[in-house]
Amino acid sequence: MMAQSTALSNIGNNIANATTGGFKRTDTNFSTLLSSSLDKQSDLGGVAPKDLNRISQSGNIVASDRDLDVAINGSGFFILNSSVDGSGQEYYGRDGSFDIAAVNDITVTGIGGTNITTKDGYLVDKNGYFLQGWTPDPTTGLFTSTTLSSLRVDDYAFAETARATTNAYLGLNLPSSDKAGLSEVTEFTLAGTIEANDTFSITVEGTTVTYTVAATDTSLNDIRTGLISAVNADTTISALATASASSTDAKLLISGVTQGTTLEVSAATTNVAAGTNDNQISGTTIQNPTANDTRIYSMGVIDTNGVTRTAQLNFAKTASNTWQFSTSVSKTPVAQVDTVTLAGTIEAGDVYTIVLDNKKFSQTAVATDTLATIRDALVTSINGSAETNVTAAASGTDALTLTADTAGTAFSAITSTTNRTAVAQVDDITISNTYAVGDQISIDINGIGAVVYIVAANDLTANGDGTGGAVTGNSAAAYNNITQNIKAAIDADAPTSAVVTAENTGSGSGVITLTSVTPGTEFTQVTTTTSTAGLLSATTSTPNTTANSDDDATKVNTTANVLSTELTDTDIGTITFNADGTLATPATGLFNLTLNFPENGSIAATTETVALDISKFVQFDGDFQTFSYTKNGYASASTRSIKFDGSGNVVAGFDDATFRSVYRIPLAQFFNANGLQEYNGNIYQATEDSGTAIIIDVNSSDYASFSINAHELSNVNLTGEFTKMMMTQTAYNSSSTVFKTVDEMVATARDLKR
Repeated sequence: MMAQSTALSNIGNNIANATTGGFKRTDTNFSTLLSSSLDKQSDLGGVAPKDLNRISQSGNIVASDRDLDVAINGSGFFILNSSVDGSGQEYYGRDGSFDIAAVNDITVTGIGGTNITTKDGYLVDKNGYFLQGWTPDPTTGLFTSTTLSSLRVDDYAFAETARATTNAYLGLNLPSSDKAGLSEVTEFTLAGTIEANDTFSITVEGTTVTYTVAATDTSLNDIRTGLISAVNADTTISALATASASSTDAKLLISGVTQGTTLEVSAATTNVAAGTNDNQISGTTIQNPTANDTRIYSMGVIDTNGVTRTAQLNFAKTASNTWQFSTSVSKTPVAQVDTVTLAGTIEAGDVYTIVLDNKKFSQTAVATDTLATIRDALVTSINGSAETNVTAAASGTDALTLTADTAGTAFSAITSTTNRTAVAQVDDITISNTYAVGDQISIDINGIGAVVYIVAANDLTANGDGTGGAVTGNSAAAYNNITQNIKAAIDADAPTSAVVTAENTGSGSGVITLTSVTPGTEFTQVTTTTSTAGLLSATTSTPNTTANSDDDATKVNTTANVLSTELTDTDIGTITFNADGTLATPATGLFNLTLNFPENGSIAATTETVALDISKFVQFDGDFQTFSYTKNGYASASTRSIKFDGSGNVVAGFDDATFRSVYRIPLAQFFNANGLQEYNGNIYQATEDSGTAIIIDVNSSDYASFSINAHELSNVNLTGEFTKMMMTQTAYNSSSTVFKTVDEMVATARDLKR
């Protein structure tokens, strides 16, 4: 009965776990027990139960809608560890329903660049034990390491992980109907009498080479040969054009190197002084340049910063079945820098002006200013304005630099100066007190000779002409008459009137105003009077103000603005096709590209070497069409999804719309899996009976495979369990009946004895 009870217990446990993930049933076998044995006779003592673990038998695999569900289709066990660092107890299980458990606090960069604290996350089974797997080689991406570790899969697990692109594969069709371009070809004709020391010259884009006729030259073709050699030997010209002989005598061809490019080409000749003056060299364009058809493909690669960069691939058709391959990469943006140098003699009122993108900055000099203080004031004014994207700085002696705040953003700078206006000296000569006839007034300008006026009788009449009656020598009429006549005397004196002009107010104030003819030119004056009563005084009402005209503000662009949209072109090589459209060269189908990516904000400049496989290029009629493009490498990105694939890889999806295998799940194999020690949660540990675990990669063995979006239930067969339960229950009931009968027989025997 006890043996059957054990069997019933196992059956009940099997039925209860019929839908438990990864549960393995236990069957019960029985063996006979003997109470004694003599010769060939044995006394039956009962039966002993023996549990048989069916761990090695797979359970039912059912579909699931969870990406974190994966089932083992075959033999083997998931490897688990009780500690995230792998230092805990190692367990094995078959239940592939995994979850993500938060474990450690981590600090990451959040939106806006601020640091935030969150949790990392690892793949765990239903018991919270950490699934173990392999990580890929950071250089090759291959799973070559067999070191187990817990699998971190939170959003930030791979945010700082990247691998640069080193290999790329591109397949496309270059249309056979595309047209090749044409270079410009100019034909020059030589003529004249061949004489030693005559010269013939060719000029290409401003560079001139000259051939001097040698005494050994006997024909125009000899001169042509010498001129061709001279042209092709010049490195500047040979980068633009090549010279060759025409099929016609005395003619040569200048052919542009680049298809579609127009060249400025001219020629000249000289005759020796004593020779015949009949040399000629004339040119005619016999082929106009036309651009070739060019096809462009933008290739994305990952640089060593973990950032996706774009290189432009250019395919220009140069001849039948022939294409020239080049790459274009954005240039490093460069901030424009202009240098403004101030010059001139600083005078109060001088104005120095800089206009930046229509915003005017001016500084007016005061008497104490120097060029340096004017410069510093302009720097302060510019840097204090929010209306410009330019930073000013003092530079050297009396100069300032203007630098664009943003590299690649151009600005306009216009400089100007205004010299102050010269002011003419003004002196006032005033007569006062009483003048009499015969009094003498003398005015000497710059010592060139005095202008002398003697008071006349008419000056002391009302009208100044002897009419109107007499007036006193201190009357307004007398003063007006005297000053008017002094003005006339100064005007009549040529040397004096060349220096000053004289004016009187006519109001009888007795004032004569002397003004310098040339503003900024100072004059001196000496005034005297010979009179018994009349007085004469002189004052400078307006001092002379000089003005130099040497102020200057010179602007020079010292660093040109470079836009990020500008490209650096690099010639890679020639691609040719066979007549059937298949690739002819390069025979290897490979080009090694060196891509120099510029600095871009916080992204450092890098140089990447990429082996580009073009072996599947074809040239057929039709459209320019890309068949495929693949590359190795991956960019730094945040994790957005986690799932498994059939090879046991943990595949992460990232916020840059890419996917890659970030881990691989190995399986543990045992010589005797049924000998494993079972623990709570349908997990096991190795024992001496099971043997040690053998770690395998399902991709290199035939032991098992993985079923994604599925998980394994128990290996319990309910029909069989219920059948065994009825059989065991019958055996139990029969045993209990036998026990009861024997008990009754013993009781009867006891009673008979009494």
